[in-house]
Amino acid sequence: MPVFTVTLRSTGTLDKKRISAAIHAATITTGYPHNDLFQRFISLDDDSLYVDPTYPDLESPRSANFVLIEAVLSSGSPDARKHLLLESLVHELGLIGVDSNDLMVLFSEIDRLNSSFGGGRRASPVSMSQ
Repeated sequence: MPVFTVTLRSTGTLDKKRISAAIHAATITTGYPHNDLFQRFISLDDDSLYVDPTYPDLESPRSANFVLIEAVLSSGSPDARKHLLLESLVHELGLIGVDSNDLMVLFSEIDRLNSSFGGGRRASPVSMSQ
């Protein structure tokens, strides 16, 4: 269950479908099921997205292709899985031309008991391959 919110500039040159496919490939590499696909895209104009070009210590400034990925994971997700997901996101997005300087990834966790994925049923534990 990662649920991704992807925020990017409407003035950038990135293709949402390619970003979506790259994120999905990263989740599969990390061991999530193939049909575990939940993504939301938000495109903002320059007046609605302010980003420091070099924070915290980037060697080169961010471009107009800045991508903010917020990933909501099930609580208790192992740190190693988050690290692998981050590595996979950087790799897969790099394959479609997203510079790692333009990528910010934030993880947050939610207890599955506080969610429903449909049908009015509370989310059940998910089995994940390694």
